[in-house]
Amino acid sequence: MILSKYNEVMARVTVSEETKDRILNKIRSAEPEKATVVRFPNVKRYIALAACFAVVLIGVLAVTVINHQPKVGGDLQTGGAPLEYQSAKELSKASGIKIEDLKNLPFEATEILYLDHQTNLAEISYSDGTQSLYYRVSKGSGDNSGDYNEYEKIEITETDGVTITLKGSGELVYCVLYEKKGYSYSIGTTAGLTWQQIEKMIQTAGRN
Repeated sequence: MILSKYNEVMARVTVSEETKDRILNKIRSAEPEKATVVRFPNVKRYIALAACFAVVLIGVLAVTVINHQPKVGGDLQTGGAPLEYQSAKELSKASGIKIEDLKNLPFEATEILYLDHQTNLAEISYSDGTQSLYYRVSKGSGDNSGDYNEYEKIEITETDGVTITLKGSGELVYCVLYEKKGYSYSIGTTAGLTWQQIEKMIQTAGRN
């Protein structure tokens, strides 16, 4: 467009060839350069990767929520790491608390731990690799379970003159509390217990 204006003007002006060339060169140097094309990376690939990561993260969170189970046998305020012994007899002697192995467990234990929490609390923990059950005994009164979950059902029953508190959900009990002859007892489980299973175990758990 600039060159066409130039030709129109030059048609009415008489100048030397040298002057024409000089003017033409200045006009050409003033012409805009071709636009530079800037190529951006392919962002579609990164958007797809971000979407996949979000799906994986949501899946992990969902599995975590679904697999959540009540935490039982939680830590209490202790004087340090529990001391471990080889038998209920050794644990009783070291802790000064009479404690015996539970009978009539709802599963066959493949691992048993005898623990002195060093705060007037003795514990026997049973596991078969997929579920766990603990049994705690302490002197005096009070909840020694270390289970701070909020259960939808809390029942209090009495048998043979002993008041028993049952905490659970639906038909299953996850925490059992009772007191007998100056001692407090608790039984906790990750899989849940029926009342029939509980009754069989506590017949010999500080009840004699």
